[in-house]
Amino acid sequence: MPEQSDVLAELRDETEDGELPYISKSRITTYKTCPRKFYLTYIKGLRTPDTYYTKRGRQVHEAYERYYENVLEHYEATGEIPEDLTEMLPSDVSLWADWIELYISNFILFEQDRLAEAATPEEYLPVAVEAEGWDWEQSPPWMGYADVIVNASSVPQVDRDSGVVIVDFKTGKTPDPKYRDDGIFLEGEYYAVLFEEQLDVAAVAGYFPMNDDFVVSPLDSERRERIYQYVEEMTASDDLENFPIKEQPLCKWKPDDDCQCDFYSICPSTWGQPGGPGPTYS
Repeated sequence: MPEQSDVLAELRDETEDGELPYISKSRITTYKTCPRKFYLTYIKGLRTPDTYYTKRGRQVHEAYERYYENVLEHYEATGEIPEDLTEMLPSDVSLWADWIELYISNFILFEQDRLAEAATPEEYLPVAVEAEGWDWEQSPPWMGYADVIVNASSVPQVDRDSGVVIVDFKTGKTPDPKYRDDGIFLEGEYYAVLFEEQLDVAAVAGYFPMNDDFVVSPLDSERRERIYQYVEEMTASDDLENFPIKEQPLCKWKPDDDCQCDFYSICPSTWGQPGGPGPTYS
């Protein structure tokens, strides 16, 4: 996982309590999911417990990051890309052994396709790994980490040979198309804002190794305006304690306590309760 830069620490130190030191993709996606959850997480600073899914996401992302670092180091030392790309996986097998099925196996196939598409080894090499991007024109500033940035000429799903592709790795299931506009496509638009001044961005995409799906985010001005609107709402409230609740199945989707929002017990949401919206879970 990326090390937090000194800039983040400085911004936090300089920001008053109850204010946002910077904007990130996770802040925006949390806000659009539920403003109340955003408030509890990023204004109140409440942290949720680690789960199977967060552990999986963290380990898979770290395995991919170390893979790319190993590829760069190997090429610098030998001038070659190994035929067997599995040799570039982290030497710490415990990091990825639990995720060989689908997450590691499909990732290696994804990388083999990129290697085959690239005309030269240099075109295959990542342009940047866990790249930190900033937009200082905004207030608060916008920032984010790109999992990997690769040459467009190495990505068979992108019909362009120049420029780069920003790839975000997703360890969940590929979202249904009806959920992509305000999900993976919105995130892609955010990454484009962060890096378009620095790089010739040919495309922004999410790769879902669970389903071996590479989803390219179409960029458009309407979606970008929606991001600005979310950020304005997040930062303009004069009554921070009254961010509204977005009643929805994500509040509580089954009777079990582990099938509800992490903040359900301290949130006024009535989803799943008698008289509340949605099904009742007794």
